[in-house]
Amino acid sequence: MFDGKIDFMDFNKIKINYGGKLTCRKIFKKKYIIFLILSVIILITLITLYTVKNKNINAIQAEIKDFENQKSNLESSFTLVRIKNHEEEMDLNEYKNKINLIQNDLNDMNGKEEKAKKDNKEIKTQRDDLEKKSTALSLQLKTEYELKEVYEKKISSLTVLLDNLKIEYTKLKEQKGEEKEENKSGIKSSKIVVSMEAFNIEKEMKGTIGEKCFDGVESNYSPKIFHEKCDKSPLLVLIKTTTNKRIGAYMKETSDGLEIKKDITSFLINIDENKFFHVGNNEYTTIVCDPNQLPQFGLDLVIKPNGEGTCMFPFHYGKETDSPKDFCNKDFTIENLEIYKVSL
Repeated sequence: MFDGKIDFMDFNKIKINYGGKLTCRKIFKKKYIIFLILSVIILITLITLYTVKNKNINAIQAEIKDFENQKSNLESSFTLVRIKNHEEEMDLNEYKNKINLIQNDLNDMNGKEEKAKKDNKEIKTQRDDLEKKSTALSLQLKTEYELKEVYEKKISSLTVLLDNLKIEYTKLKEQKGEEKEENKSGIKSSKIVVSMEAFNIEKEMKGTIGEKCFDGVESNYSPKIFHEKCDKSPLLVLIKTTTNKRIGAYMKETSDGLEIKKDITSFLINIDENKFFHVGNNEYTTIVCDPNQLPQFGLDLVIKPNGEGTCMFPFHYGKETDSPKDFCNKDFTIENLEIYKVSL
């Protein structure tokens, strides 16, 4: 029977009584097999543990790499978000500025609206006042219109009476011998004006029409004859064109010499409409004197030796409101030309 004691120093001498004889070699072989099996198991276990550990390490490394990728993505996303947030802050500031501007504009509009309401109220008050004044004025105009009709009738009667008085005055003037016989025969024989028209011209000149010193048709529009007979005296020029337009001009300055004279008292005449056009500016030189030309009144009225005439009215004569049709056409042909001396 085996007593449990083994001498491992000498395996050949060991004997075990365990239902028979057990040699040390047999015991060693059994123990070796067990040890080998245990070693294999341990090795397998270690290999398994190493494999599992490697798998865990690889998994952890993969997780770390995935975490790093996620971290990188998060950092990129965070950078984009931060940039976008910065841009949004800038946009927000811009929107705030725009809102402030709009608010200021709105405040200005509110102020203007209040002012407009106030002005509208004042305008309404003024309109009411104007309506009241308009009503009163309408009544006044109606009354004045009725009075106007009465006055117009009276004025018409007075005008007729005045014309008759003018005619009587002319007759009395002729009868009393205030004009010389040659003067009477001169203006009376005129083919251009009648006595009443001559009277109006005299009134404007503040002088008396004297003898006729030049007749264009009879003298063949000769400048020489004109200067021989008409120089050294104020003159009245009367013209009738081939289109039956009657115009004239007056000069206080004499027509002798070779120069341009300033005559602020001279004027042009629309005989048909009894209109007078004086010098527009006192600085103008208006009378052109030339021994080889007939009378010239600036550029407004030029009489040529060939019986033609030109007109650039209003240039030196007339007002800015006057137009050429108030006096004469630009170019015209003379039918009659009469020039009279004037006594002041």
